[in-house]
Amino acid sequence: MKHLLTILALVLTVSVATAEEKKPEGQAPAKKEGKGEKKAMARPEGVDEATWKKFTDAMKAAQSDEAVKAAQAKAKEAKTDEEKKEAGKAVREAVKAAVLKADASLAEVFAKLEAAAKGKGGKGGEKKKKKE
Repeated sequence: MKHLLTILALVLTVSVATAEEKKPEGQAPAKKEGKGEKKAMARPEGVDEATWKKFTDAMKAAQSDEAVKAAQAKAKEAKTDEEKKEAGKAVREAVKAAVLKADASLAEVFAKLEAAAKGKGGKGGEKKKKKE
């Protein structure tokens, strides 16, 4: 479960530049946002446009879920790096649960996003140690 959440975190933070390099022909580029705003996720291979739209709509709707709001509020109060890490994980879990509660068929999209994150190496896992 710990690895699943780490992979989900990676998926939700995939860089736009990498996604645009691998996007299939005819797919719209990922939306670039201003400073401090989240970047749009890139659609993974094997997910059709209709399913992706359903997924992104469910992700947006999940933001109004009470469990998600509670997890986000707790995340804002986190002070230490460990608290922030745990709170972020709780937010991701709450969002995924809200999406799957709304439409269980979207589990396949999460699986493909997680598989794509594994293939890219992602941002998770071992962090490089700073040189002192």
